Parts: sequence; C-alpha cells; structure tokens
Amino acid sequence: MLSLLSVLAIGLHSPSQVLAKTDTGNVADRPVLAEESSGFSTMGKAGNGNEETPGAWYIGQTPENLQPDTPVLLFVPGLNSVAQVFWEDNDMYQTAYQAGYQTAFVQLHDAGGENADMWDNGSLLASKIQEISNHFSGKDITIVAHSKGGVDSQTALTYYGASDYVDNVITLSSPHHGSQLADLAYSSEAGWLADLIGMQGEGTASMQMAYMENFRSMTDSNPDAYRNNYFTLGGTDWGSIFSSNWFGGVYLSGYGPNDGVVTAASSNLPGGFELAIGEWDHSTVRTGMTFSVFENYLAGDHLIDSDDFSIAGGHSEAIPPDYNQWVQGGPLANKEALMVEVEENVKKLTLNLLTAEPISTFKITKSSGKKVQANVQQSRLDEGIFKGAHSYTMKIDKPESGEWQLEMLSSKNDNAYLLVADFKTNPYLQTNVAQNFITQDDLYHINMDADLFDEDTLTATYHVTETRNPQNEKQWTVKGKSNLSQKLDLKKSDTVYNVTVDIAGITKEGNPFKRTIVDSVYAK
Repeated sequence: MLSLLSVLAIGLHSPSQVLAKTDTGNVADRPVLAEESSGFSTMGKAGNGNEETPGAWYIGQTPENLQPDTPVLLFVPGLNSVAQVFWEDNDMYQTAYQAGYQTAFVQLHDAGGENADMWDNGSLLASKIQEISNHFSGKDITIVAHSKGGVDSQTALTYYGASDYVDNVITLSSPHHGSQLADLAYSSEAGWLADLIGMQGEGTASMQMAYMENFRSMTDSNPDAYRNNYFTLGGTDWGSIFSSNWFGGVYLSGYGPNDGVVTAASSNLPGGFELAIGEWDHSTVRTGMTFSVFENYLAGDHLIDSDDFSIAGGHSEAIPPDYNQWVQGGPLANKEALMVEVEENVKKLTLNLLTAEPISTFKITKSSGKKVQANVQQSRLDEGIFKGAHSYTMKIDKPESGEWQLEMLSSKNDNAYLLVADFKTNPYLQTNVAQNFITQDDLYHINMDADLFDEDTLTATYHVTETRNPQNEKQWTVKGKSNLSQKLDLKKSDTVYNVTVDIAGITKEGNPFKRTIVDSVYAK
C-alpha cells in the first residue's frame, strides 16, 4: 500500500487569543483578528478545503523597535490560500516584526472555500485596505502579495480606488501573465480531476494564459495601473520531490524556468521593477528568506530611475514551449491500464500521476514485458491549482523504445486521474506563441520537424472547450502534416477557450510517439 502525507488543518484564531512569545521574548507567534473584521460570513462550497471568513483581517503586534516613517505591511495570500500561510510554518511575519514593521494580514474570498477571480477579490481587498488604513490612522500601506494575490492587489488599486492608501507593492511569484497550470486544469484531459477535487473555480479560470493576456492588454494601458510602484520576485526551484510544487515544476519545465506554479517570465510585471529571479519555489518565496531582497523597496519616498535599476539573478524572458509531454486523464474506476508510447533517443521519462483519491497500485511494465522496479515518490498537494490531489512521480533513465504499460488500481469508485508523461529529448513541435488572441479567420498554428516522422502517419485530435461552459466542446481529428494547423471555429467573442491537441505518429525508425499541446485562446 502507498502511504500518503497528511494535510495540515488551519483554524481561525479568535480575537481573544493572547500573543505567545518566542525564545527571543519579543516576537509574536501570530497576529490577532481585528474587531473591524465582523460582518462577513464564510462562503463558497468548500471546494478547496478552506473554512475561513472572507474579509477578515489580522493585525500583528507593534514591534518595540518600530521604525519611524515606515509603512504598514499588508500581506495578501494567493489562489486557494489563507492569511495564515504568512505565519504558520513560516517566519515571514516574525521577520517583518523583528525588522521593526507593523503588519496586517487579510482573508480574500478563497479563504471561504471557493476561489475567486481578481475582480471579486480586488473589490473585497480594496474595502479592506480602507479599513486597515483607518485602523492605522491613515498610515501608508505597502502590500506584500504572494502568487495570485499580486494580481488581486493590482486590480484593487487600478479598478477599485485603493491606490491612494498604498505606497508600494511587492509581488512574490505572481502570475502576472497567467499560469500554464490553469490551462491544464481546464484541458479535456485534466477536467475530470480538477472538477472532482473542486479546483475549477473562477480564480483558476482567470489565471489561464489567454484570460491574463486580455487582462494585461486592458490593465497596462490604464492610466491608474502604475500609480504605485511594483517590485517583483520570481523563483526557479521546485522544492523536494515530495513537495506540492514538484508536479507543476516538471510540467512547466517545457515553458522555461519556474517555481512549480508560475514561470519566471510570468512573474515579471510589464510596468514594474524586477528585483530578483532566485532559487525559491512557490512556497519558500513567501517566507522570511526573501524579506531582505525587497526590504529596501518597502517605502516609496525615493525616486526610481529604471535605467539605473539593477536586477539580481538576471532578467526573466518567455521562451517557446517545447511540448515534449503527453497528457492523459479521465475517470478512474477500480482498475485502469494506460499505454505510454516511447520513441527512440529519449534520455529520461518522468511519469507524473495525480489522482483525486489515493490509489493502492501503481505498476510500470516495459515494452519487453518486464516489470520496472522503481522508486515511486508520493505526496498530497496542499496548495496551488491542483490542491488536494494525490501525486505519484516516477523517473526512468534512458527508457527503451516501444509501448510501456502503466497500471493503476483504485479502492474508490469515485476517482479521477491525470497523467503527464514528460520526455527529455529534442522537441518536435512548435506553435505560434503569440496566438492567445484569435479570430474566426485565424489558424491555430502547429509546426513539426518533418524529417523525423512519416508524415502520412501523423494525426492531430483537437478538443476545443469554452472554459465557462464546458458543455460547449468540439472535437475533430485531422491527418497529415499539412492539416496540423486548423481554424478553431469559435462562436463567441470575448470568451476564453481551452485548446487541447493530441498528436500521434510514427518516427522514421518505426516507433510510435504521442505528444499533447495544452493551450488557451481568447476569441476576439
């Protein structure tokens, strides 16, 4: 039987709790709930497992070494997250306290059980910023936002009138251009799993690459978008193989350096200042270890000359994806066997399996029929877009070509799976990376290296699904290299569609191969 890691349950601290002291005698273990936070109730269907109160906010203890003329630091959590992530199993609050800063923490809609888009969270956050400002007698606020909290924060400041209360904004690995993991969650292959674990919410939908590309086109041209200075950090580490970020790191590796949830390129805000791309994963980037990186930029009284602005760790740049993955998913009832096609010259094969419920068996058989004795790493994802899923990872160096069989056995009837097979080899596919916006007359471009394959054997199966109306789905199959690029026939304008394309064929050496393209487009 496979053992699984448990998830830490996070509770709501009452206003009457006494702040505990650490061994230093000065640092509070946790902030206290502000009395101004009454009036909001728990909402949502508890799809992400959170049971906090949206709109509640907390205040940290005033440090004895309070620095004069410094802003209050307001910490904003990300997708499917809660305010407690900044002080439970995290020294960010203590680090800010020891540095002499007053602090506040806020619960957004995601804390109530169902994630929300940047519009709902931005509106709620703007009202809380005003309350917090009043509590601190109009003292300036600097936002420190993790992940999607950075997008929610810019929305609050740009569209809901909160910019006058805020000095600077620090974003910690925020998906300013979206996350390809959100595209994956709405793909034809991952939809079963994402829906079963409750992760197909408005917040996830708004993090699709096409949705965020449209958000950027609207926001970056807004005269209020950069009234405040924005400073960004991004990460390139995935944590340990047991961590919640490992699955995402492997999947996103085809899109460039990433922290397991967000690519370094996506963490870069067009009108902001990139402070650093460092060796943090999506969890450690929000801890006290990054505080020293952004501390000098918490107050905005000084002028910033972008020509003289130095960036630690180098610039982040988007790169064309290599599409060296095959994605398969669906319902999992009792026993399921999948065939994984492996072509020649694959240096490494990584199998990443997610399930909604634990499985009791995960077996791999080589094309020769011999069972593989390999170490299967297992964990439960406790945050992110696939929060709550059970993860199983297996690596195979220099796999022999042919058909490999993967066998799964589930003890639950109501289960679902998502398999991502990652091939380390030279990429064969290429798309037009600038095709997030598309019209009725535009082709969705797919190019292949024709020298490597028998062109007559190539097939491409398109799945095009309206994100907010998954019943609106079309599927068709085409044959031959000349037919790989297709018109998508999108009926609704100003709408995000998921595009999943399964490509199969035979190499020149006679071995079958499969690859999957997962993308999103915005119909203009």
